[in-house]
Amino acid sequence: EVDRANGNYASVEQIKKFAILDHDLSVDSGELTPTLKVKRNVINDRYAELFESMYE
Repeated sequence: EVDRANGNYASVEQIKKFAILDHDLSVDSGELTPTLKVKRNVINDRYAELFESMYE
């Protein structure tokens, strides 16, 4: 699927790496607001090591 989707974009816009979490984001975990918006600062803090490993 990713290869098919990448075909529509320039090289600099293509997905190179991705990760799948072992759980869904939720309000209870503090990762979503009550209106189901992503709390980006929480996500950035919680998954900083994962994000950094994708750029090594």
